[in-house]
Amino acid sequence: MDPGHAEILEALGVGDELVLMPTDPAFRTAFPHAARYRRLPTLEGILAAGTTLIIGGNPGRDLSILERAGSLDIENHMVSRELPATTRIQQIAKLVGRQAEGEKLVTRIEARYAEASRIVAPIDHSPTVLQVSSSGAGTTGAVTAAGRSTAVNGLIERAGGINAGAEAGLERYQSLTAEGVIGMAPEVVLVSDLELPALGGPNGIWQQVPGLANTPAARDRQLVVLPHAAVKFDAAQSGEATLALARALADVGGKRSP
Repeated sequence: MDPGHAEILEALGVGDELVLMPTDPAFRTAFPHAARYRRLPTLEGILAAGTTLIIGGNPGRDLSILERAGSLDIENHMVSRELPATTRIQQIAKLVGRQAEGEKLVTRIEARYAEASRIVAPIDHSPTVLQVSSSGAGTTGAVTAAGRSTAVNGLIERAGGINAGAEAGLERYQSLTAEGVIGMAPEVVLVSDLELPALGGPNGIWQQVPGLANTPAARDRQLVVLPHAAVKFDAAQSGEATLALARALADVGGKRSP
């Protein structure tokens, strides 16, 4: 019930066992055999798909479905999407009997984390990063920013940055105002590759997002674009995403004087 969990299942080698999953732009061509849903699936839909295991991701949204499925003896588990990527991988790997594959994946991710830490260790200061989304608040169409309780918050922190949205007190994804963006004064803007076109593209984003033109990031044209799944899920691609962002932020943060 979480697209990041689907990415983990694929990385564990059991993606072909998915029968029902959320619609997400990261998986437009992936998992062609799996049925998709936009809103919460009905119990009838779950049964029709032949589901034998349900893995929830959002405790506030998915628990009701898990409880109803449990009443029909369908195995179900909550693996909160707010858990670290490595913990989610280990828990999901255990549920599907792929512990060995899970540990290999965790080892690779942790090696990337360690490399990212070495890269950002010498920087002079932690750059302030604003992750802008064209769809973070669902279907409202509003431009939003990532705050606490988002996957990207952990990604930014591991890569040596400071999440501007979290520092401003935002929870999850919340709409932006020009005054709010200017007050955050981000040095770097992070976006998903699939959402960048809706935000004006690499050149238009500075004018299209309210207030962004009046920030240090716009002045220095500091825009980092990562794969959609890396930004939104922080799951199987967590290691590579952390390393890529760390390299970008190291260039912004500068080096400490000897």
